[in-house]
Amino acid sequence: MNNTIQYISQYLNKLNAREKGIVIFGVLGAVIIIVYGSVIAPFAERYSNLSRMIKQRESQYNDVLKLSGDYFFLKQEYNNLEKGASKTKEGFSPLTFMESVSTQAKIKDKIVSMKPSMTPMGENYRESSIEIKMEKVVLEHIMRYLHIVESSEYPLKIKNLHIKSRFDDPGLMDATVTVSFYEKVK
Repeated sequence: MNNTIQYISQYLNKLNAREKGIVIFGVLGAVIIIVYGSVIAPFAERYSNLSRMIKQRESQYNDVLKLSGDYFFLKQEYNNLEKGASKTKEGFSPLTFMESVSTQAKIKDKIVSMKPSMTPMGENYRESSIEIKMEKVVLEHIMRYLHIVESSEYPLKIKNLHIKSRFDDPGLMDATVTVSFYEKVK
């Protein structure tokens, strides 16, 4: 090692100032390139990889939060469905109930048709709905009818409502109401 240092020292003493500057500049450049290639570049690459991974994990975390919110919303909806379906008493007939509601609302003679339908909602539940068409009804009677349906002890809901005034008498309305409820499949 001493021989190498002595040799370098003798070699530098033989060089003039300009040549010494070039050698020193070359050695500094080589040291900078070696330090950059072995220390700085790997750290910079690792930093950019970690930054990219952080962004991916944040995106995944936000997706999990969104899915969690969706899950709790659907779970609450399912619990409400189950609670409502369990309120439906044995022997409950939606058609009979809707006829009694139309009698209470004083529009039984205005009802043109009642069309029941059922839609399966998974293995344990089904949605039953009744489409009621009425003609030449006063808006007040329609509102009373809807209020009786919504405030009944059964878990009924107005799924669809379409009201239009009649061309021949604008004081009267034609309405189509779809009332639905959920029940457990036995």
